[in-house]
Parts: sequence; C-alpha cells; structure tokens
Amino acid sequence: MGSELMNAVIDIRYDEIAGLVLSALKAGSDPLDVLGELREGLRVVGERYQEGEYFLSQLFLAAETMKNALEVLQPLLAATDQGESKGTIVIGSIEGDIHDFGKAIVSSLLTAEGFHIVDLGVDVPSVRFVEEAEKANADVIGISALLSTTQPQSRDVVQGLERRGIRDRFRVILGGTGVVPEYALAQYGVDAAVNDGVEAVKIISGWLEGEQR
Repeated sequence: MGSELMNAVIDIRYDEIAGLVLSALKAGSDPLDVLGELREGLRVVGERYQEGEYFLSQLFLAAETMKNALEVLQPLLAATDQGESKGTIVIGSIEGDIHDFGKAIVSSLLTAEGFHIVDLGVDVPSVRFVEEAEKANADVIGISALLSTTQPQSRDVVQGLERRGIRDRFRVILGGTGVVPEYALAQYGVDAAVNDGVEAVKIISGWLEGEQR
C-alpha cells in the first residue's frame, strides 16, 4: 500500500488519493508512514519537474493531490507525535493578491521536505505575516506576490518586523513568477527573492539545514 500511495501522488491521481489514504489507515498503516510515502511521491514529482519531464501544471496538480491527502491525514497527525519538524514556515499571498497557484506548490513541496507550514491563505495584510510569524515562532516568512503591484508590500512585512525589533529572528523570502530577484533584493529588504517555486524550496531548505544564511 505504501508504494501505491507514493505512485498515486506521482501519477497525480487526485480523485483517488483520499480513498487510498483511508484504506491504508484502515489496514493499520501508521499515519507517519503514510505521510512518508506521500512526501516521497511529491519529491519525485519535484525532481521530474526540474528534469523537464513534468510541466508546471503537473507540479501544481501533484501539490493539490498532496493537499487532498493531507486533509484526510492531518487530524490523525495532529493527535500523534509527527516527529521533529525541520522548521516552521509562515506563508501566504500578500494583500491584493488572490492567486494561490505558486503558494500551493511551494507549501506542498515544503511539507514533503518535512517542514511545518502555517498557510495564511491569500490577500493577507502585511501585519498579519508579522503577527502570525511571531505567534508560531516561525523560522521563515514566505510572501507570495504574483502581481508586480503587490510585490512592494513585502517591504512592509520587513519594516513591520523591524518596528517590533524582531527582524533578526526571521528570514523573509519573496516569490512570484513576475519577481525580478535582483531588484527585489535591492528594494524590499527581503533575504531572498525567486520566480520559481522549486528554487524557493531549495533556498528555504538550505537556510534551515544550515547551508546558507
């Protein structure tokens, strides 16, 4: 059943995944083992995307498949020891941006890597990023901003952290297909800026696994 779960994510069997998770649990599989198989499947999808075998649309659908599975699995994981998390990331689409596409991909890929995700949703005011990051004792704040008109608000998040005297506690990354990394780094005060979801995951993983600051 384990490899079937992994393959269901790889094959993007969105409509079947919830039933497969339930079947595995009813058969006695440990929720953590089920989560491990799902994560492995999504890791494979990410590799195939990087190698050009999968398209962005397939990466998104695989992320949605993972999300569908986690809706079934999460209540059980919440009642058990989920194991040591690699770190906590607060993520959301900035105020004025209602796009969920890139954020959903990054959230699922980070979940697959073993990080705890606090997803704030879309159209999130800058002050809420600050409040929720402090509340969750997060390691990273991920700001999704597809629109060029909303990207400057990432500066408001950084300034909000500075006003509270807690800027050094968090790394801030801005992501979106329209982001120009060099410009964003120079103008907004973020620690990283990317226009590719897989690259965002690499940067965050590197930060929290001690490879870079």
